[in-house]
Amino acid sequence: MAVDENGILAPLRQLLANRRSPEARALYLQLAEYTNSRVSRLTRSRYADLLSQAEQEEIVGEVLYQLMSGTLAQFRGQTLGELLAFVRTITDRCLWRTAKRRIRERDALAGEAGEHVRDWNSVSARPDQVLVAIPQTPLAQSDADYLIGLFQSGSQANYARACGVSRAAVTQRVQRIRKRIASMSEAEQATTEAWLRNTVAMLAVE
Repeated sequence: MAVDENGILAPLRQLLANRRSPEARALYLQLAEYTNSRVSRLTRSRYADLLSQAEQEEIVGEVLYQLMSGTLAQFRGQTLGELLAFVRTITDRCLWRTAKRRIRERDALAGEAGEHVRDWNSVSARPDQVLVAIPQTPLAQSDADYLIGLFQSGSQANYARACGVSRAAVTQRVQRIRKRIASMSEAEQATTEAWLRNTVAMLAVE
């Protein structure tokens, strides 16, 4: 059931006050469909080689979370068209921030490719070096940095607040990192496990 262009205020009040009403549900679904369509369209036209389907779904979820967590209450328009324009602005900003972050991660990884090759082909360390050697991980630097930030924060909830995202967004990112680890060889998984233990131990001392 689509929301009528001239009847936006009543469904909007319902959505903010009583989310289980038919009017509120209809408006929420319409906003969700619009956000999903907007993210898909912009990704195809601007970020086709950058954002995965999972990341697009994460952006849609983040926009809806922002709307329902107080942003929607700031809307001061009168029509559905104005509301959709309001949602479009939030969606575009969220998509742009995610794309910008992915571009930085991609550029950083490209610059460190040579270092990864040297790490996997390095000579054995001297005994005095072994005492202070820090295990490396085949994880992408962006994933490693993300986990370090999560460990430093102490919990997913704290990290979500620090990053300005929802806890669900943090959970989804962690799940994707876990899948990448699960797809590694046994040797790479063992190396990553050692890196994780060492990182947690070092942070506990700080």
